[in-house]
Amino acid sequence: MAYSAIVIHVEKKDKGIGDLLAIARAETMKKHGLKREKVDILEFIYVQRLDVYVTLYKAPEVRGRRMKNEG
Repeated sequence: MAYSAIVIHVEKKDKGIGDLLAIARAETMKKHGLKREKVDILEFIYVQRLDVYVTLYKAPEVRGRRMKNEG
């Protein structure tokens, strides 16, 4: 199982965890070219010096444009 990370820059500090989770999932799906597959977000880390969130997630196993478990 591989892990990957994505960096999210948020304009407003008052974003809730639900908003951050939605942004992280959308960006991850876009990065891997997925449509309806579930992305498991493991952790959010706020880096104050850079004013960004780093999101750690399980990278989906992709074969071509389909996930490995998909028919």
